[in-house]
Amino acid sequence: MDSSAAQIRRAVAYYGHTEARFLHTSAAHHLHHAAEALDAIVSVFGAIGTTEPSQLLTACSRRLAHQGILAFCVPHPQRTGTIPHHPYTCIPVALPDGASHTVERWDMEPTAWVLALNRAGLTVTSVHHLHASADTRLPTTLLITARKP
Repeated sequence: MDSSAAQIRRAVAYYGHTEARFLHTSAAHHLHHAAEALDAIVSVFGAIGTTEPSQLLTACSRRLAHQGILAFCVPHPQRTGTIPHHPYTCIPVALPDGASHTVERWDMEPTAWVLALNRAGLTVTSVHHLHASADTRLPTTLLITARKP
């Protein structure tokens, strides 16, 4: 699932043979309007981190089945050496088709993610500070898992 048509085309080109279903929609819209309970929700540098957290995390919590798992990774807020003063930023990016687009990003400290997840009704089970390589001094990725009680 992705709100970018170019990303969907790329996914179909790479993984179309798997019989997976690819949805061109926003995660928030899909989570708010679909009915089935989900055992797991995974976001890899995706909607979580680029969508206002309280709305999306609450939608995830509503859709997860009892004991369902949410796992996501976002760029680590300390990847540049300092935590941003404001968690919300807009970043211009070039899309694969050459067009430019502004991406909203929430760079939140790990404790802020834990609080947001708890407010959404989820229990955090792990927080990992990942490094791109062994010689990288600063963490580059934040990986968080949570469970619906």
